[in-house]
Amino acid sequence: MTSEERVHARIPTGEAARPYHSGHEHVADLLLRHDLLLKREIARGQARRPADILGFAAITEQEVQHLLTPASATFADAEEIERALDAIEQRIASRVAQSASRGVRLPLMELANRFALSVFELDILFACLAPELDRRYQRIYGYLHDDMSRRQASPGLVLSLYCNSSLEQLSARALLSPLAPLRHYRLIEVLEESAATPWLACALRIDERIVAFVLGDDTLDGRISPYVAPAESGWESVGIAGPQRETLDELLKHVTHWTRAARKRKKPLIYLHGLRNACADGIVRAAARELGLELLSFDAERLAESANALEQTVFLMFREGVLGQAAIFLRNADRLLDPAQSAACHRALVRCMAEMGSTVFVSGERPWSWPIPGDPIMLHTAELRPPGMMEQFDTWQSLSRGMLPHADLHRLVSVHPLPLSAIHEAWRMAVGRAEADGAAGAPRIEHLHSACRAQAATPTHSLAQRIEPKHDWNDLVLPAAQREQLAALCSQARHGSVVFGAWCFENKLSLGRALNALFSGPPGTGKTMAAEVIAADLGLPLLKIDLSQIVSKFIGETEKNLRQLFDQAASANAILLFDEADALLGKRSEVKDAHDRYANTETAYLLQKMEEYAGITILSTNLRQNIDEAFTRRMRFIVDFPFPEDEDRARIWQAVWPREVPLAPDVDFAALARQFRVSGGSIRNIALSAAFLAAEQSQPVSMRHLLRATRRELQKMGRLVTDDEARRA
Repeated sequence: MTSEERVHARIPTGEAARPYHSGHEHVADLLLRHDLLLKREIARGQARRPADILGFAAITEQEVQHLLTPASATFADAEEIERALDAIEQRIASRVAQSASRGVRLPLMELANRFALSVFELDILFACLAPELDRRYQRIYGYLHDDMSRRQASPGLVLSLYCNSSLEQLSARALLSPLAPLRHYRLIEVLEESAATPWLACALRIDERIVAFVLGDDTLDGRISPYVAPAESGWESVGIAGPQRETLDELLKHVTHWTRAARKRKKPLIYLHGLRNACADGIVRAAARELGLELLSFDAERLAESANALEQTVFLMFREGVLGQAAIFLRNADRLLDPAQSAACHRALVRCMAEMGSTVFVSGERPWSWPIPGDPIMLHTAELRPPGMMEQFDTWQSLSRGMLPHADLHRLVSVHPLPLSAIHEAWRMAVGRAEADGAAGAPRIEHLHSACRAQAATPTHSLAQRIEPKHDWNDLVLPAAQREQLAALCSQARHGSVVFGAWCFENKLSLGRALNALFSGPPGTGKTMAAEVIAADLGLPLLKIDLSQIVSKFIGETEKNLRQLFDQAASANAILLFDEADALLGKRSEVKDAHDRYANTETAYLLQKMEEYAGITILSTNLRQNIDEAFTRRMRFIVDFPFPEDEDRARIWQAVWPREVPLAPDVDFAALARQFRVSGGSIRNIALSAAFLAAEQSQPVSMRHLLRATRRELQKMGRLVTDDEARRA
């Protein structure tokens, strides 16, 4: 039997003319070819040496031949190996061609096409791949290197394997240069052990993601998986409409035009800027779907916060796009695009877009002027705005099929503004809750309110503390004018959809939808309680801001914290309460140094975020005169909380007690209100302290307990209660 017959005997009859069933079959044939190449290298006699008695540190030629040669296939000489090698190469070429015509996926050939690898470069890559697939090649490579510690491929080894002359080797060295595809795209890397190691002796290692790709594993590279941005749910069932549809149509027109002009080697870059709830994610995903593109989405903000190997991560993201033939979407990229914060990353981003980006989508809040080379990249920018109240109203009306009153839907949109995708999710949730309640037909309005509250994410960040409202309008003791202002605030929150949406006021006011209020007054006069009452009345979560966590001495950190805070509040549709806000919103000072300039920048940034925020923002302060005038001018409501007078204090004394508390007959709230001029907050402290004193003695709360508790409270405030005051009370 000839050598060719022995080689073909290892493959079932007729298989040489058939396509491969899988990429694994293709790799198996290439491993058989690789064995023959190694046999040829040994037959040339370039690596022969005497046996070493240290078997663990050396390997004989007989052992290598045993590793390479199955019992049924031995070769007499180098010519016989060459004939067998020609036979298997012809068979591989035939089967690859058959597989291409039948649409069989061969990952190794896909890799060659996507990175424009030549046949020789593919051979080099496979020589590096073999030890990752079969450990026997590690010992064989050690034998050929005459050094059993060198178990990976090297430039010298691969050039010797695939070149037939010294001239070919000299020409082929360029394929392993840093700018050649194999190393430029980091498919393989050269490991330099020391400065004294000759280049031909350096180890070549194939990238782990490339190994997985060749074996048909499409799992995302683990080095970039922490930065993947999950898709916003609900967009599959949303029809993009209104201004979003116009933006999408314009975007599709540009990308289609650029794709047709691919001969000019232009790479489309689409930058969408606007508020974070302006549907950038939905528009990009709809565009990718209509263009037939896979989409890889990454959270650029999280990426910008990772200082370790940031440039490498950006490179790997774009290389993953090439591997998966996917468009790249960098979401929330403001920090990543700022050259002042990360010049090196900015350069890497632009370079990767030009070299590996087929179609790249980027979203941010600011309208950047892109310092990018114009030749390889075609830039299209579009400004986004979130869906208006009428768009939200129309979506709710379409889902409910007109079965719910318009007034109820307008209040729903006013109190719970949501992206269109979240509206669809909330509707499905409401339908499920209605069915669980046994309601026939469409969900009731209470089901929709409940589903909208469930859609709102609950912030868990340390910047804000969620407060569960415990008070209602009956607990709030204020003069009639202040109560009327608070009621008007709630009314505007409920009817925003009619005024801004149906009556089109949002078309007249660029940032006029913000509902801001300033509560000012002495401590304990009910500012926080009023915020709780508003939250309870509207059914919205209340977030109290910890300013000690917001304000940072490091430049830029305060703005970063404010951005995170307002993003979380928007996702939760929450009321924001900045307690003692004069710590952050004080009057802007004359700029004398860099700290003054950045302090004023922080104040201006907060003002900007408050105007952009579609929810309710409440600022509370003990000293209104300390608040910058720029804030007071932009407040929709300014409510002054006065120190309570005798009548109001008496009402607070009466309202502070739970019905279950036993009160003695001698308790005289009117006398306490006349005698002790204290705030509502102090009255609550006194009532609680008196209740503990009475519980300790197993008695109802009496005047004696109240006076004793009052004395303690006034002592905290630096006042003493005389015996005469106690008797008059």
